[in-house]
Amino acid sequence: MGVDKRPPPAWIRPARGVLSGALLVALIGFVLPTVTGSDWRSAVETLALVTAWELLALTVLWLVGVWAYTFMMAACLPGLRRTQGFALYMVGSAVSNLLPAGGAVGVAVTWSMLRRYGHSHAAIGLYTVVTGVWNILARLALPAVGLGALLVVGARIDDTVLTPAIVGTVLSAVLLVAVVTALVHEGAGEWLVRGAARVGARILGLARRPVPEDLAPRLADLRARTSGLLRAGRVPIVAGMLAYLVLQGVLMAACLAVVGSDLGWAEVTAGYATGRMLTTIILTPGGTGFTETGTAAVLVALGGDPTATMAGVLLFSFFTFVCEIPGGALAYPWHLRQTRPGGAWSRGDALGRAGSESG
Repeated sequence: MGVDKRPPPAWIRPARGVLSGALLVALIGFVLPTVTGSDWRSAVETLALVTAWELLALTVLWLVGVWAYTFMMAACLPGLRRTQGFALYMVGSAVSNLLPAGGAVGVAVTWSMLRRYGHSHAAIGLYTVVTGVWNILARLALPAVGLGALLVVGARIDDTVLTPAIVGTVLSAVLLVAVVTALVHEGAGEWLVRGAARVGARILGLARRPVPEDLAPRLADLRARTSGLLRAGRVPIVAGMLAYLVLQGVLMAACLAVVGSDLGWAEVTAGYATGRMLTTIILTPGGTGFTETGTAAVLVALGGDPTATMAGVLLFSFFTFVCEIPGGALAYPWHLRQTRPGGAWSRGDALGRAGSESG
């Protein structure tokens, strides 16, 4: 029986967008005040007390964190300039933040941008896989960091914090062990490739998409190239990701501090870790709504002031979600000007730097 290649009904995508938007509004508008025990009026009045100088300092801190992330991006795609990586981050984040399940659209947009820089499809595909997996693993590993921070200071941990921390820790440990073993051990890598090929074939079948006959060899080649890339760039990849995560954590702590929160570093780390883990939820753009309510629930459970917690979480979300949208709107026209014929990053110039890399 042939594969049904008919596209889904035209109303599916708009309906998903409406449902995602409604869920986001419900979470931010109603659930967030409920879990904090505060209200929007008090939170807005608290945010109004933040000075222009404090906002400027927070903006600089946010941008430094993004710049740190470009070191990992450049290591995952040899030949990529960090200024190009900065534009890619902003544009990809803006698209992802505007659309439900926007990550896929963001990947498509950044793929197009990377082609204009002269990178091959094979190199971009490897970069997409490595950065995607690395981001997910890092976010899933954060609950263990948050739990460890609370244990170090001897904080009292109730079930609200303990349960997600344990779940995240176990899940991240399993995934990390599986990925690392598959990358360093040939036999384990082959076993994982066979399993991934079976799962991939099943998913493609359910999606009514044709299954490539060479799916397993493709995955094996991807695994080998991923292992080589991680071995060659392990220092900047690890250092760039760690610096990015730490600087975002510092940004959250600063956002809470400027609105009057007196939580310690361990409590803030636990809240930050929970929120970053929840960004993997795809029901809303970037997990927005889930991240704010989850973070706020943990911080309040650890003794955070309700109003300061709600205001601080919203301020952090302003930088990590809202600001990325105009940032992408500014970065994309700049990217186009730089890659036009004769521009600083024209395709011909990029291809010349890339040597014999084929499309």
